[in-house]
Amino acid sequence: MGREGISHEYQDIRSEAACGEQLPSIEVTGQVMARVRGLERVQNRGTVRFGNKTAATLGMLILLLMITVTAYAASEYIQIRNKAGAVKVQHFAPDLKPKGVAAYYEYEWKLMDFAKPGEQIAFYFRGEPIPEGGSPLQFAYKEQRITEYSAFLEQMNRKNSPVILPETAGGYAFKYGTMHPRYPTKSERDSSPFYRQILSELINEAKQDQKRNLFMKVVPWTEAGGVQAKYTRQGAFIDLSATLLHGGDVQVYQEPGNKPEKLKVEGRDIVYNYVDRPDVKPGFSYHYLTWYNEVQDAYYMLTTYGDRILTKEQLLKLAGELMKGGL
Repeated sequence: MGREGISHEYQDIRSEAACGEQLPSIEVTGQVMARVRGLERVQNRGTVRFGNKTAATLGMLILLLMITVTAYAASEYIQIRNKAGAVKVQHFAPDLKPKGVAAYYEYEWKLMDFAKPGEQIAFYFRGEPIPEGGSPLQFAYKEQRITEYSAFLEQMNRKNSPVILPETAGGYAFKYGTMHPRYPTKSERDSSPFYRQILSELINEAKQDQKRNLFMKVVPWTEAGGVQAKYTRQGAFIDLSATLLHGGDVQVYQEPGNKPEKLKVEGRDIVYNYVDRPDVKPGFSYHYLTWYNEVQDAYYMLTTYGDRILTKEQLLKLAGELMKGGL
């Protein structure tokens, strides 16, 4: 919601391929691109590219997708609409995806070193181009993993999340959960005395210190932008995430090597994605599901990995169970 962002797409995914738990968080999130946008919501430059929301460095970035490129026009790509007929999920060709601003990677580590887990950082980077409709006041978040479900449940309630992820999923037990904040929109930053004061303080600090360009401050947050939970059972893992759209929509940039199918589960549209990535290592592939919950205005992603990966049928069955449970 206010900052342009790209995930860690330049990480060495080949080295991560040896670690079953680590790889999907890179393959499904860091190596792919999607965007959530809404009225007035301009891209944030954090760990993922959004126009409406920005997920933090945590695995919450899982809403990012890669879907096969086809020869069809963008209007013929996969869409999911709400009951009013408005498009909430739209797939596009990869050449339409926005270009990232590489400068963020040069100082991201400084933001993460500055903050404690669970903290949101407001920052100003002197001399950095501001995207059209953007703001010099930007935001980042340092992931906090919550390993006790009771504490995770309390955090979801405290941060006003309309989504409450379950303690178990298909017989898999909760391992840890993460959240990320809803960043303020441009209009909120422009109109709020609180955010105007923060930007003024950071700019004044920059005027007094010409030796550095990055100026930052920890600011509180009270509303969730998304939630994610990891579940485990005997070396197998499930990742479940929900990105809260707050009236925005999801733009998915389709890439080669993926095979999407639009299906129905519990009467709702769901997209099954099979991804073939021999460039990671010979025979490497994975699959995952995405769907939209209109009541919560949330975009879900479900993936499986580890020693025992669920089949397509098992994954769809689990999605149906989660939908019956309110997701």
